[in-house]
Amino acid sequence: MTNKAKLYITIMTALAAAILAVAASEGNPKNLGHFVLLFALAMLGSAMKIRLPGFKTTISTNFVFILIGIALFSFGETVLIGLGGALVQSLFKTQQRPKPVQVLFNAACLTVCTAAAFSASHSALAILGLNSLPAMMVLGACVYVVLNTGLVSLVISLAEERPLGEVWSSCYEWTFPYFLVGAAVAGLASAAGHGTHLGATLLVVPTMYFVYVHYRMHIVRAVLDSISSVSRENEALLASPGR
Repeated sequence: MTNKAKLYITIMTALAAAILAVAASEGNPKNLGHFVLLFALAMLGSAMKIRLPGFKTTISTNFVFILIGIALFSFGETVLIGLGGALVQSLFKTQQRPKPVQVLFNAACLTVCTAAAFSASHSALAILGLNSLPAMMVLGACVYVVLNTGLVSLVISLAEERPLGEVWSSCYEWTFPYFLVGAAVAGLASAAGHGTHLGATLLVVPTMYFVYVHYRMHIVRAVLDSISSVSRENEALLASPGR
């Protein structure tokens, strides 16, 4: 790992630590039962993860519950959901044992993304004098997706010394459809669960499970098609005259 990557991870960790300090200062959740329910669902969603082709990172369905937290819960509660999801996603059923620095960055990244998405969506609506759940969800989702893909792409770019634009473009291409569907599901669940009726959020789990299975099959097919295409090209080269 390059020195630039190490410095970047150090900065991200320090920023995440400051955010967690602010979150901890809020005290106990206003409704512990509702928070525990969403937190448990988010950890379950974090276990449903997909490894992106060409990357050593994964995406999971935990971002759906982060978006629900942005709409229905406090800053501290939502940040804890993001942090817990990052740890589960990094440590649960991994193909290889992750390095401590990888777990640290993943936790810091999701903490920063969650805090930024929450703050941006709530602050923007307060400044504009709006009280619109759809607007909050759209803004929160946009900030989360752009920041998450950007921060992950930057650390890969620095660590592997690859062009940032190339890495970010590839990462965004693979993740955008997944984030888009997840954001729509989160919006519907937040609207249905607004107030004290959080039972509707339980429907997110089977819905996102089917999305997860479908997208994982899509990625597998895409990888197999890519391998098949390369194989055909190699066969054509070997069969061409003069080879």
